[in-house]
Amino acid sequence: MTKIYVAGSYNGRHRIRTEASKLAAIGDTVILSRWFCDDDFIEKAWDKDFGGRVAETMAMSDLHAILEADLVVVDTFEPSTSGGRYVELGAAIVRSLDGRCRVVHIGPPTNIFETLVREHYDSWADFLREYEVEVNNRKS
Repeated sequence: MTKIYVAGSYNGRHRIRTEASKLAAIGDTVILSRWFCDDDFIEKAWDKDFGGRVAETMAMSDLHAILEADLVVVDTFEPSTSGGRYVELGAAIVRSLDGRCRVVHIGPPTNIFETLVREHYDSWADFLREYEVEVNNRKS
């Protein structure tokens, strides 16, 4: 079972959720990300000023999910207005340095730290095609 965390701009959460559901449908996959789910109880309670215990709980939940992930996918199609995906990317890169986590970048480059990611895709379709082959090879 591959545990995957998907990072991206909150502004693209609906599109990212659609792409993540395609990823989960390939099989042998669990999506750990909750931040793009509008019906998540923590997301509903978020005090949008980034303060308080709810924001802290959300941040810790996301970081724990990244620590648990085998694969972190970073989507850079929409601009980040909160900077959260950069923290998520940084945590994933640190874990990837000793091979504990695989990191994939999908979309246009946005900063120098993305050069530390070894797998880049121009589109979700390209990544999903390759990921499906990987999963099928693991099953055989």
